[in-house]
Amino acid sequence: MAETAQRAEGEGGFTLLELLIVITILGLILAALTNGVRFAGQAWQTQERRSARQGDLDAVKNVLREIIGSGTGFDGDDGTLRFVSTLPAALARGGLYDVELRIASGRLVLDWRPHFKGPNSRADTTETELTKDVGALDLSYYVTPTGWQRTAHDKAKPPSLVRIALQLGDGRVWAPLIVAPMVEVPPTVAN
Repeated sequence: MAETAQRAEGEGGFTLLELLIVITILGLILAALTNGVRFAGQAWQTQERRSARQGDLDAVKNVLREIIGSGTGFDGDDGTLRFVSTLPAALARGGLYDVELRIASGRLVLDWRPHFKGPNSRADTTETELTKDVGALDLSYYVTPTGWQRTAHDKAKPPSLVRIALQLGDGRVWAPLIVAPMVEVPPTVAN
């Protein structure tokens, strides 16, 4: 009997049932970790795409702020804006340009061509896509003393502010951009 007790104490180990339970639990833990890592990877990629998209929209806002801020001769309605302006320094193009901001086929585009008067005023227009997947463009103009208006056609009385609101195709709304165009100084009369 002493011999049987020694053998039972010396044979430490796990039963087949205990090993199966441990392997099953480890399998469930690994499956949960794999799904968690896959979910985290997808969330990371989605956030990177959103950050890149937001960075692109910020760049578009900066370009519009610069172009409209130096613009004159505004003529627009709630979906299209035309004016004369200089182009951003990054384009390395001097002079004045006729600029048009509008939506074309779900894209926010900026058309521009040299601002010429006279016989050679038919210069080719360049269309630049600012962003795609645009659902709606809403433009409004602040003209003193009347306030916000849906149109700006009086070039003698340019808007003090231009408001651009954009809705993207996925339903997200772009925070409105409000730009103050440069102040036009009326010509002085020489005495």
